[in-house]
Amino acid sequence: MKASKSLYIPVRGLRYHVRSWGPEDAPRLVMLHGWMDTSASFQFTVDALTKDWNVLAPDWRGYGDTQWAGTDTYWYQEFLADLEHILDQLEPERPVNLIAHSFGATVGMVYAGVRPHRIARAFSVDGFGARDLKPESAPDRYAQLLKRIGEGPRLNDYATYDEFANRLHRQFPTVPPDRIAFLARQWGRVNAHGRIEVINDPAHAKNFGPHNSNRLDDSMACWRAITAPVFFLIASKGSPVKRTADLSDGRLEQRLACFRMLETAWIEDTGHMVHLERPAELAAHVERFFPNTHPTTAI
Repeated sequence: MKASKSLYIPVRGLRYHVRSWGPEDAPRLVMLHGWMDTSASFQFTVDALTKDWNVLAPDWRGYGDTQWAGTDTYWYQEFLADLEHILDQLEPERPVNLIAHSFGATVGMVYAGVRPHRIARAFSVDGFGARDLKPESAPDRYAQLLKRIGEGPRLNDYATYDEFANRLHRQFPTVPPDRIAFLARQWGRVNAHGRIEVINDPAHAKNFGPHNSNRLDDSMACWRAITAPVFFLIASKGSPVKRTADLSDGRLEQRLACFRMLETAWIEDTGHMVHLERPAELAAHVERFFPNTHPTTAI
């Protein structure tokens, strides 16, 4: 297992944690994790990379070792603004090579259209932007948001790390046991009662802040503004299956048509958590798409 180190940077009033692998002078990859995940999950993909890279992966606000915001919910635009501050500190002079999974891709791909000069190449791992929520659903959605904020979200805790690992195994049955054991230690910590709690802010668990503050039409407009080459890795049993309501009947193809320079590949018999299930295949696609050199275009 390749060793990582932790960097801590100030980002919009929060102490952000960034995980770093590889030599600092190597070509750089920035990896963005998804909802209810952490940067540590990229460990297996980093282990499978065959070339020298400096991989930087932040824990989003309220995730992993990054400070919690102390709010009832987290709004989508907060992550977009955080990403700008992160990149300005980590790579201020060159455009970046971006790899992003799920919700991380929802943020990263919009950012690539808002700041096209900041992104050299972008790689989306089973991430297809916001759900296509209709305006007429807004009253019910906002009512649910207010209800869930009022309830005060919480996450279950567990007697031991083994018990937590068993829960993760039920959630991700195709992920090998050694990876599950690693994730349990990275996603959990001992609380004041001696039990294992999830390291992420419980406010994320309801997922209604980003859900209500991110519109598909806005995202698609930003995607059309991307000037960098884009790669979409699609899990056959991931989003196209779990999100049939808004990715079927040609709507997936409609989203992909927004990108000017696009490559796609399907990874078969794989669920949404590609970086946990098939990290070697993900790493192989990454190293085919990204040149192992520093981007040369000046900002």
